[in-house]
Amino acid sequence: MTLKTFEMLPFAYPAENIPSWKSTSARAKFLSGVEPVLYDCCVNSCCCYVGPHTSREECPYCHEPRYNSEKRPRKKFTYIPIIPRLVGFFKNADLAEKMQYRGGGADNRDSHHHVPGTIKDLFDGAHYRTLLQTLVTVDDKEQCYRFFSDPRDVALGLSTDGFAPFRRRKTTAWPLLLFNFNLPPEIRILLDYSLCLGVIPGPKKPKDFDSFLYPLVEELLTLALGVRAYDVRRSELFRLRAYLILAFGDIPAISMVMCMTGHNGFRPCRMCNIQGLRIPDVRATTHYIPLDRSRHPDVRNATSAVKVYDPENFPLRTHDEILQQGREVDSCETNTAAKRLSTKYGIKGVPVLSYVPGISFPLSFPYDFMHLIWENLIKNLILLWTGEFKDLDEGTGSYQLDSKVWEAIGAATATSGSTIPYVFGARPPNVAGDKSACTADTWSFWTLYLGPIFLRRKFNNQKYFDHFVDLVKLLNICLQFEYSEDDVEKVRVGFIAWVRKYEE
Repeated sequence: MTLKTFEMLPFAYPAENIPSWKSTSARAKFLSGVEPVLYDCCVNSCCCYVGPHTSREECPYCHEPRYNSEKRPRKKFTYIPIIPRLVGFFKNADLAEKMQYRGGGADNRDSHHHVPGTIKDLFDGAHYRTLLQTLVTVDDKEQCYRFFSDPRDVALGLSTDGFAPFRRRKTTAWPLLLFNFNLPPEIRILLDYSLCLGVIPGPKKPKDFDSFLYPLVEELLTLALGVRAYDVRRSELFRLRAYLILAFGDIPAISMVMCMTGHNGFRPCRMCNIQGLRIPDVRATTHYIPLDRSRHPDVRNATSAVKVYDPENFPLRTHDEILQQGREVDSCETNTAAKRLSTKYGIKGVPVLSYVPGISFPLSFPYDFMHLIWENLIKNLILLWTGEFKDLDEGTGSYQLDSKVWEAIGAATATSGSTIPYVFGARPPNVAGDKSACTADTWSFWTLYLGPIFLRRKFNNQKYFDHFVDLVKLLNICLQFEYSEDDVEKVRVGFIAWVRKYEE
């Protein structure tokens, strides 16, 4: 409820002796041990006045003043500390029990057990397994213990994304959420168990995203060394340690977190050094990254340029390379030189998360499946099939569907809801006529279950339908809850073959 509504409660319930909001919030802070910390920030959310911006009285990006005429901050960023909340988890018997999933031991049937050759959680992944054998280093000082050496050590993941809180979508805000991976998978994604760090208030996208992460980084460095906590299950004090090992979101959000130029840049990939190409004879600065680039004029006229990238042997980025390139950009004497170098590398500076033990660039920043597949790949395929992709025609191909065929597919999709049990999800909308109602969940269901039926015999050439079915088979493997090494190899080899067929 709003503050105004809360203040009206004593009038609605005069016999209940409802305290004021000030008294209520003070009591909540006392009982929980969690007290928000307020930091001054730019009125446009360009940056937070911490770290290198602490003493500034004007935003270095939009030049708006920090204070009003009464010398009060014009806007504040509310940060909710994580240390008292993690400490509180172990004081609660129910939560402390749930927190045993990661390191509960062989005798605990409800905890995770690693089976070599099988992947069913991030604790089976190479990054986590490597950390188990690695000594923790804080501020270049190597500690005497390894990552997650105590079964109570907490694994954390950071997530962020911009959203428009109002219908007109002219302003955006950026929530910062931490996920506790020590909890079982079925409850770790519930909002009840996520740790909200705060919301970058907007109304614009932050220019210096790192500045809003400074308070979190300070806490993570403290947690890497350990804080005093009480384990109610064992009735003992212990050193609670927690490590951020993953950060996830869509590509623009993670580009900000990693201080990268983004997916339209010259080096758009955060995993490899493949170079982008501009569309010939077009002024747009957007780049695209085909494997076969031999016919592009910039490549054809350059003897040293890569003609065809081998998808089985991409030039992968490394942690040390990314940080070295970031330091080079930061050390440039002029903004022009820094911009030129960041365009070349795809890196805009050293990310503040690089100081956090447990983070590895780029392995700690996996791609978000929902955005990558359902919100991008599938939508772009449909735009290609319907002749609406960036005003491109089908050239020498024959993959475009007649408009009446696509309209019939959309109508059949909407009608199919009458015979689909509700447990499969929301009723599918008309994908041809009601695009605003098509969520990622809609495209997932349509691709996996309806598309292979409705698209059969609709293309002029069977190979385009076969190509789509190959994709569906790969996506079904990707959505399994458990993977074998053979499954991973099928996905790797399968997507390489699928992309090569696409370019053909």
